[in-house]
Amino acid sequence: MSSRGKRKSAMMTAEVMPGPSSAVEAAMSGGEGDGPSSTKKSKLLKDEPSTSTTEEEIKKFMNNTFDIRRNFINFEDPTVAIIRETYPYLFKERQILSEFERITEFDLDQTLQQYCVKNSGPIIEFAKHCPGTGALLKAGDKIKMEQPDLKQYWDMVTCICLLPTLLRENLVDCIIEVAEDAQVDAKGKIVPVLVSRGSVFKSDEFFLIIEEEVVQEYEEFTIAFENLFAAYWVFNMEYPQTLHNTYTFIQKAILKMKDNIPIPTQCKQLMNRLQRSDAQKKQRSRSKPE
Repeated sequence: MSSRGKRKSAMMTAEVMPGPSSAVEAAMSGGEGDGPSSTKKSKLLKDEPSTSTTEEEIKKFMNNTFDIRRNFINFEDPTVAIIRETYPYLFKERQILSEFERITEFDLDQTLQQYCVKNSGPIIEFAKHCPGTGALLKAGDKIKMEQPDLKQYWDMVTCICLLPTLLRENLVDCIIEVAEDAQVDAKGKIVPVLVSRGSVFKSDEFFLIIEEEVVQEYEEFTIAFENLFAAYWVFNMEYPQTLHNTYTFIQKAILKMKDNIPIPTQCKQLMNRLQRSDAQKKQRSRSKPE
Protein backbone atom coordinates (compact mmCIF):
# COMPACT_ATOMS: atom_id res chain seq x y z
CA MET A 1 0.00 0.00 0.00
CA SER A 2 1.31 3.47 -0.86
CA SER A 3 2.22 5.67 2.09
CA ARG A 4 1.20 8.79 0.18
CA GLY A 5 -2.19 10.40 -0.17
CA LYS A 6 -3.31 11.11 -3.72
CA ARG A 7 -2.57 14.74 -4.64
CA LYS A 8 -4.59 17.07 -6.80
CA SER A 9 -2.93 18.43 -9.90
CA ALA A 10 -2.56 22.20 -10.05
CA MET A 11 -5.43 22.31 -12.56
CA MET A 12 -7.76 20.40 -10.23
CA THR A 13 -7.61 22.71 -7.24
CA ALA A 14 -10.04 25.54 -6.64
CA GLU A 15 -7.34 27.49 -4.89
CA VAL A 16 -6.54 31.09 -5.75
CA MET A 17 -2.81 31.58 -6.17
CA PRO A 18 -2.22 35.26 -5.33
CA GLY A 19 0.92 37.13 -6.23
CA PRO A 20 3.58 37.24 -3.51
CA SER A 21 2.97 39.69 -0.69
CA SER A 22 5.64 42.29 0.01
CA ALA A 23 6.71 40.40 3.12
CA VAL A 24 7.21 37.20 1.16
CA GLU A 25 9.02 39.03 -1.63
CA ALA A 26 11.35 40.36 1.03
CA ALA A 27 11.92 36.86 2.36
CA MET A 28 12.78 35.66 -1.14
CA SER A 29 14.96 38.62 -2.09
CA GLY A 30 18.61 39.33 -1.39
CA GLY A 31 20.03 37.47 -4.37
CA GLU A 32 18.02 34.34 -3.69
CA GLY A 33 15.07 35.05 -5.99
CA ASP A 34 16.31 32.68 -8.70
CA GLY A 35 17.94 30.20 -6.35
CA PRO A 36 16.70 26.73 -5.49
CA SER A 37 13.59 26.36 -3.35
CA SER A 38 15.63 24.71 -0.59
CA THR A 39 17.56 27.98 -0.17
CA LYS A 40 14.35 29.95 0.14
CA LYS A 41 12.95 27.46 2.64
CA SER A 42 16.14 27.68 4.71
CA LYS A 43 15.73 31.43 4.95
CA LEU A 44 12.08 31.08 5.97
CA LEU A 45 12.97 28.56 8.66
CA LYS A 46 15.59 30.95 10.01
CA ASP A 47 12.95 33.69 10.22
CA GLU A 48 10.41 31.42 11.94
CA PRO A 49 9.23 32.67 15.36
CA SER A 50 10.80 31.11 18.43
CA THR A 51 8.93 28.65 20.64
CA SER A 52 8.17 31.47 23.08
CA THR A 53 6.42 33.55 20.44
CA THR A 54 2.92 34.99 20.77
CA GLU A 55 -0.16 33.89 18.83
CA GLU A 56 -0.10 37.19 16.94
CA GLU A 57 3.51 36.62 15.86
CA ILE A 58 2.66 33.13 14.64
CA LYS A 59 -0.30 34.50 12.67
CA LYS A 60 1.91 37.16 11.09
CA PHE A 61 4.55 34.60 10.14
CA MET A 62 1.97 32.24 8.63
CA ASN A 63 0.36 35.07 6.66
CA ASN A 64 3.72 36.33 5.40
CA THR A 65 4.85 32.89 4.26
CA PHE A 66 1.51 31.80 2.81
CA ASP A 67 2.35 32.20 -0.89
CA ILE A 68 5.65 30.35 -0.70
CA ARG A 69 4.05 27.62 1.39
CA ARG A 70 1.24 27.07 -1.13
CA ASN A 71 3.69 26.84 -4.02
CA PHE A 72 5.81 24.42 -1.99
CA ILE A 73 2.83 22.16 -1.17
CA ASN A 74 1.07 22.38 -4.54
CA PHE A 75 4.03 22.02 -6.90
CA GLU A 76 6.81 20.25 -4.98
CA ASP A 77 4.42 17.58 -3.67
CA PRO A 78 6.06 17.06 -0.26
CA THR A 79 4.93 14.43 2.21
CA VAL A 80 3.00 15.61 5.25
CA ALA A 81 6.06 14.71 7.34
CA ILE A 82 8.20 17.11 5.29
CA ILE A 83 5.54 19.84 5.49
CA ARG A 84 5.47 19.37 9.25
CA GLU A 85 9.24 19.67 9.45
CA THR A 86 9.29 22.77 7.25
CA TYR A 87 6.23 24.51 8.74
CA PRO A 88 5.69 23.14 12.28
CA TYR A 89 3.38 26.04 13.15
CA LEU A 90 0.89 24.77 10.57
CA PHE A 91 0.17 21.92 12.98
CA LYS A 92 -0.38 24.08 16.08
CA GLU A 93 -3.68 25.19 17.61
CA ARG A 94 -6.17 26.17 14.86
CA GLN A 95 -3.66 26.83 12.09
CA ILE A 96 -5.02 24.16 9.73
CA LEU A 97 -8.41 25.90 9.85
CA SER A 98 -6.72 29.28 9.47
CA GLU A 99 -4.80 27.99 6.45
CA PHE A 100 -8.05 26.71 4.93
CA GLU A 101 -9.50 30.20 5.31
CA ARG A 102 -6.40 31.77 3.73
CA ILE A 103 -6.79 29.42 0.76
CA THR A 104 -10.56 29.63 0.25
CA GLU A 105 -11.64 32.79 2.11
CA PHE A 106 -14.29 30.66 3.85
CA ASP A 107 -14.67 30.44 7.62
CA LEU A 108 -15.30 26.71 7.87
CA ASP A 109 -16.10 26.70 11.59
CA GLN A 110 -18.74 29.43 11.42
CA THR A 111 -20.28 28.25 8.14
CA LEU A 112 -20.64 24.63 9.25
CA GLN A 113 -22.21 25.68 12.55
CA GLN A 114 -24.73 27.94 10.81
CA TYR A 115 -25.62 25.21 8.32
CA CYS A 116 -26.18 22.63 11.05
CA VAL A 117 -28.31 24.99 13.13
CA LYS A 118 -30.57 25.43 10.11
CA ASN A 119 -30.55 21.89 8.73
CA SER A 120 -29.82 19.42 11.54
CA GLY A 121 -33.56 18.95 12.22
CA PRO A 122 -34.48 17.88 8.67
CA ILE A 123 -31.31 15.79 8.30
CA ILE A 124 -32.08 13.90 11.52
CA GLU A 125 -35.68 13.37 10.34
CA PHE A 126 -34.51 12.06 6.95
CA ALA A 127 -32.14 9.67 8.73
CA LYS A 128 -34.99 8.09 10.69
CA HIS A 129 -36.13 6.51 7.43
CA CYS A 130 -32.63 5.52 6.28
CA PRO A 131 -31.23 2.03 7.03
CA GLY A 132 -28.11 1.90 9.17
CA THR A 133 -28.68 5.07 11.20
CA GLY A 134 -30.51 3.62 14.21
CA ALA A 135 -27.53 3.26 16.57
CA LEU A 136 -26.25 6.75 15.81
CA LEU A 137 -29.67 8.35 16.27
CA LYS A 138 -30.14 6.49 19.54
CA ALA A 139 -26.75 7.65 20.84
CA GLY A 140 -27.57 11.22 19.85
CA ASP A 141 -30.94 11.12 21.62
CA LYS A 142 -29.33 9.67 24.75
CA ILE A 143 -26.67 12.37 25.09
CA LYS A 144 -29.26 15.11 24.45
CA MET A 145 -31.38 13.77 27.29
CA GLU A 146 -28.34 13.74 29.57
CA GLN A 147 -27.20 17.22 28.51
CA PRO A 148 -30.29 19.16 27.39
CA ASP A 149 -28.47 22.49 27.61
CA LEU A 150 -26.14 21.30 24.83
CA LYS A 151 -28.88 20.05 22.50
CA GLN A 152 -27.85 22.35 19.64
CA TYR A 153 -24.24 21.14 19.82
CA TRP A 154 -25.21 17.45 19.92
CA ASP A 155 -27.63 17.97 17.03
CA MET A 156 -24.65 19.32 15.10
CA VAL A 157 -22.54 16.28 15.96
CA THR A 158 -25.40 13.95 14.98
CA CYS A 159 -26.00 15.84 11.74
CA ILE A 160 -22.33 15.63 10.69
CA CYS A 161 -22.12 11.92 11.50
CA LEU A 162 -25.30 11.15 9.52
CA LEU A 163 -24.12 12.76 6.29
CA PRO A 164 -22.07 9.83 4.93
CA THR A 165 -24.92 7.34 5.38
CA LEU A 166 -27.47 9.70 3.81
CA LEU A 167 -25.07 10.08 0.89
CA ARG A 168 -24.61 6.28 0.58
CA GLU A 169 -21.16 6.21 2.12
CA ASN A 170 -19.76 4.97 5.43
CA LEU A 171 -18.91 7.06 8.49
CA VAL A 172 -16.17 4.59 9.48
CA ASP A 173 -14.18 5.62 6.41
CA CYS A 174 -13.55 9.04 7.97
CA ILE A 175 -14.11 8.53 11.72
CA ILE A 176 -12.84 5.43 13.51
CA GLU A 177 -13.93 4.75 17.08
CA VAL A 178 -11.55 2.72 19.26
CA ALA A 179 -11.66 1.69 22.91
CA GLU A 180 -11.12 4.50 25.41
CA ASP A 181 -7.84 2.98 26.60
CA ALA A 182 -6.62 1.82 23.18
CA GLN A 183 -3.35 2.88 21.60
CA VAL A 184 -3.87 5.03 18.53
CA ASP A 185 -2.42 3.11 15.58
CA ALA A 186 -1.58 5.28 12.58
CA LYS A 187 -0.25 2.42 10.46
CA GLY A 188 -2.05 1.95 7.17
CA LYS A 189 -4.05 5.19 7.47
CA ILE A 190 -3.02 7.25 4.46
CA VAL A 191 -5.79 9.72 3.60
CA PRO A 192 -6.91 12.07 6.40
CA VAL A 193 -8.95 10.23 9.04
CA LEU A 194 -10.08 10.86 12.62
CA VAL A 195 -9.61 8.34 15.40
CA SER A 196 -11.88 8.82 18.41
CA ARG A 197 -11.07 7.22 21.75
CA GLY A 198 -14.54 6.00 22.61
CA SER A 199 -17.82 7.12 21.07
CA VAL A 200 -17.83 10.51 19.37
CA PHE A 201 -20.63 11.42 21.79
CA LYS A 202 -18.41 10.70 24.82
CA SER A 203 -14.84 11.25 23.71
CA ASP A 204 -12.61 14.25 24.31
CA GLU A 205 -9.69 12.69 22.44
CA PHE A 206 -9.74 12.90 18.66
CA PHE A 207 -6.62 12.25 16.59
CA LEU A 208 -6.11 13.49 13.02
CA ILE A 209 -3.99 10.98 11.10
CA ILE A 210 -2.52 11.63 7.65
CA GLU A 211 -0.03 9.44 5.79
CA GLU A 212 0.48 7.21 8.82
CA GLU A 213 1.27 10.13 11.12
CA VAL A 214 -0.75 11.55 14.01
CA VAL A 215 -0.54 15.21 13.07
CA GLN A 216 -2.80 16.79 15.70
CA GLU A 217 -5.09 16.00 18.64
CA TYR A 218 -8.39 17.70 19.54
CA GLU A 219 -10.77 17.68 22.49
CA GLU A 220 -13.94 18.67 20.60
CA PHE A 221 -15.50 16.62 17.82
CA THR A 222 -16.74 19.46 15.63
CA ILE A 223 -13.33 21.17 15.57
CA ALA A 224 -11.67 17.82 14.85
CA PHE A 225 -14.04 17.14 11.94
CA GLU A 226 -13.51 20.62 10.50
CA ASN A 227 -9.75 20.04 10.56
CA LEU A 228 -10.28 16.66 8.90
CA PHE A 229 -12.07 18.28 5.97
CA ALA A 230 -9.71 21.27 5.84
CA ALA A 231 -6.70 18.94 5.66
CA TYR A 232 -7.65 17.90 2.12
CA TRP A 233 -7.33 21.51 1.00
CA VAL A 234 -4.35 22.48 3.13
CA PHE A 235 -2.31 19.47 1.97
CA ASN A 236 -3.74 19.52 -1.56
CA MET A 237 -5.14 15.99 -1.43
CA GLU A 238 -7.95 14.48 -3.48
CA TYR A 239 -11.10 13.30 -1.74
CA PRO A 240 -11.07 9.48 -1.59
CA GLN A 241 -13.71 7.76 -3.72
CA THR A 242 -15.22 6.21 -0.59
CA LEU A 243 -16.05 9.69 0.77
CA HIS A 244 -16.39 11.66 -2.45
CA ASN A 245 -20.10 12.37 -1.91
CA THR A 246 -19.67 13.45 1.72
CA TYR A 247 -16.81 15.86 1.14
CA THR A 248 -18.29 17.20 -2.10
CA PHE A 249 -21.54 17.90 -0.23
CA ILE A 250 -19.64 19.87 2.41
CA GLN A 251 -17.79 21.77 -0.30
CA LYS A 252 -20.72 22.58 -2.56
CA ALA A 253 -23.87 22.48 -0.41
CA ILE A 254 -22.54 23.77 2.90
CA LEU A 255 -19.65 26.04 1.91
CA LYS A 256 -21.00 26.78 -1.58
CA MET A 257 -17.51 26.60 -3.07
CA LYS A 258 -17.66 26.42 -6.84
CA ASP A 259 -15.54 24.51 -9.35
CA ASN A 260 -16.09 22.70 -12.64
CA ILE A 261 -16.59 19.25 -11.09
CA PRO A 262 -20.20 17.98 -11.43
CA ILE A 263 -22.25 17.52 -8.26
CA PRO A 264 -22.85 13.79 -7.58
CA THR A 265 -26.44 12.58 -7.88
CA GLN A 266 -26.66 11.67 -4.18
CA CYS A 267 -25.59 15.20 -3.22
CA LYS A 268 -28.15 16.77 -5.55
CA GLN A 269 -30.90 14.59 -4.12
CA LEU A 270 -30.12 15.54 -0.52
CA MET A 271 -29.77 19.22 -1.44
CA ASN A 272 -33.18 19.11 -3.16
CA ARG A 273 -34.81 17.39 -0.18
CA LEU A 274 -33.44 20.04 2.17
CA GLN A 275 -34.62 22.83 -0.12
CA ARG A 276 -38.13 21.36 -0.24
CA SER A 277 -38.13 20.95 3.55
CA ASP A 278 -37.10 24.58 3.98
CA ALA A 279 -39.77 25.77 1.54
CA GLN A 280 -42.45 23.76 3.36
CA LYS A 281 -41.33 25.19 6.69
CA LYS A 282 -41.59 28.73 5.34
CA GLN A 283 -45.01 27.97 3.86
CA ARG A 284 -46.29 26.66 7.19
CA SER A 285 -44.92 29.73 8.93
CA ARG A 286 -46.78 32.05 6.52
CA SER A 287 -49.99 30.02 6.94
CA LYS A 288 -50.11 30.41 10.71
CA PRO A 289 -52.91 32.73 11.88
CA GLU A 290 -51.86 36.01 13.47
